[in-house]
Amino acid sequence: MSEAYGCDLALLGQGGSIPLCNVFADTYPGAEILLMGVEEPLALIHAPNESVDPGEIRRIATATALFLQRYATARSG
Repeated sequence: MSEAYGCDLALLGQGGSIPLCNVFADTYPGAEILLMGVEEPLALIHAPNESVDPGEIRRIATATALFLQRYATARSG
Protein backbone atom coordinates (compact mmCIF):
# COMPACT_ATOMS: atom_id res chain seq x y z
CA MET A 1 0.00 0.00 0.00
CA SER A 2 2.79 2.42 0.88
CA GLU A 3 4.41 2.05 -2.54
CA ALA A 4 1.15 2.49 -4.44
CA TYR A 5 -0.06 5.45 -2.37
CA GLY A 6 3.24 7.15 -1.57
CA CYS A 7 2.60 7.39 2.19
CA ASP A 8 2.69 5.21 5.29
CA LEU A 9 -0.06 2.66 5.80
CA ALA A 10 -2.74 3.42 8.39
CA LEU A 11 -4.86 0.67 9.92
CA LEU A 12 -8.56 1.36 10.27
CA GLY A 13 -11.28 -0.88 11.63
CA GLN A 14 -14.80 -0.35 10.46
CA GLY A 15 -18.10 -2.06 11.17
CA GLY A 16 -20.48 -3.47 8.64
CA SER A 17 -20.95 -6.77 6.93
CA ILE A 18 -20.77 -8.24 3.49
CA PRO A 19 -22.93 -11.39 3.32
CA LEU A 20 -20.63 -13.09 0.81
CA CYS A 21 -17.89 -13.11 3.49
CA ASN A 22 -20.09 -15.41 5.60
CA VAL A 23 -20.35 -17.83 2.68
CA PHE A 24 -16.56 -17.81 2.26
CA ALA A 25 -15.99 -18.25 6.01
CA ASP A 26 -18.42 -21.19 6.16
CA THR A 27 -16.98 -22.82 3.04
CA TYR A 28 -13.32 -22.23 3.93
CA PRO A 29 -13.19 -21.97 7.74
CA GLY A 30 -9.39 -21.76 7.88
CA ALA A 31 -9.11 -18.97 5.31
CA GLU A 32 -8.29 -15.37 6.10
CA ILE A 33 -10.46 -12.91 4.19
CA LEU A 34 -9.06 -9.62 2.94
CA LEU A 35 -11.34 -7.01 1.40
CA MET A 36 -9.90 -4.04 -0.45
CA GLY A 37 -12.01 -1.48 -2.21
CA VAL A 38 -11.76 1.66 -4.23
CA GLU A 39 -12.65 4.64 -2.10
CA GLU A 40 -11.31 8.05 -1.28
CA PRO A 41 -12.67 10.81 0.95
CA LEU A 42 -14.73 12.53 -1.75
CA ALA A 43 -16.15 9.29 -3.23
CA LEU A 44 -19.45 9.51 -1.32
CA ILE A 45 -19.73 5.70 -1.34
CA HIS A 46 -23.34 4.44 -1.61
CA ALA A 47 -24.68 7.96 -2.19
CA PRO A 48 -26.71 8.81 -5.31
CA ASN A 49 -23.80 10.92 -6.58
CA GLU A 50 -21.08 8.36 -5.79
CA SER A 51 -17.87 8.69 -7.79
CA VAL A 52 -14.25 7.62 -7.62
CA ASP A 53 -11.16 9.53 -8.68
CA PRO A 54 -9.47 7.59 -11.51
CA GLY A 55 -6.17 7.99 -9.64
CA GLU A 56 -7.65 5.97 -6.79
CA ILE A 57 -8.48 3.15 -9.19
CA ARG A 58 -4.87 3.18 -10.46
CA ARG A 59 -3.43 3.16 -6.94
CA ILE A 60 -5.60 0.29 -5.65
CA ALA A 61 -4.84 -1.71 -8.81
CA THR A 62 -1.11 -1.15 -8.24
CA ALA A 63 -1.40 -2.09 -4.56
CA THR A 64 -3.35 -5.25 -5.42
CA ALA A 65 -0.85 -6.30 -8.10
CA LEU A 66 2.09 -5.76 -5.75
CA PHE A 67 0.36 -7.69 -2.98
CA LEU A 68 -0.43 -10.67 -5.22
CA GLN A 69 3.07 -10.72 -6.68
CA ARG A 70 4.74 -10.64 -3.28
CA TYR A 71 2.31 -13.08 -1.71
CA ALA A 72 2.96 -15.59 -4.51
CA THR A 73 6.71 -15.14 -4.11
CA ALA A 74 6.51 -15.62 -0.34
CA ARG A 75 4.34 -18.74 -0.70
CA SER A 76 6.69 -20.37 -3.22
CA GLY A 77 9.88 -19.63 -1.29
